[in-house]
Amino acid sequence: MRSFMKVTLKEKQAKKWEKTRKLGPWKYAVIYGSVWAVFVVVFVWIFNLFLQFDDRIITLKGFLSTLFIYWIIGIIMYRFFMWKMYENGYQFYLKNKK
Repeated sequence: MRSFMKVTLKEKQAKKWEKTRKLGPWKYAVIYGSVWAVFVVVFVWIFNLFLQFDDRIITLKGFLSTLFIYWIIGIIMYRFFMWKMYENGYQFYLKNKK
């Protein structure tokens, strides 16, 4: 059974990751994880807006505080999962390339 953390990279993907990994894990997470986190926050905000779960999130202050919390959580999760997944795939590619 294949693990969700295991990725097999093709040559083109490995070359792209080789350039991307020069950013380092935290800079990579801030850049790419921020985009992911903003999409999550917008989705949560729209979901809450239509279902009216909590009136506090509908205000600008609530939206910005939610954005900040999900942004931090998103960056940490993105750094841990995505960096590890791509790095493992890249190492596997290098090992099997020879």
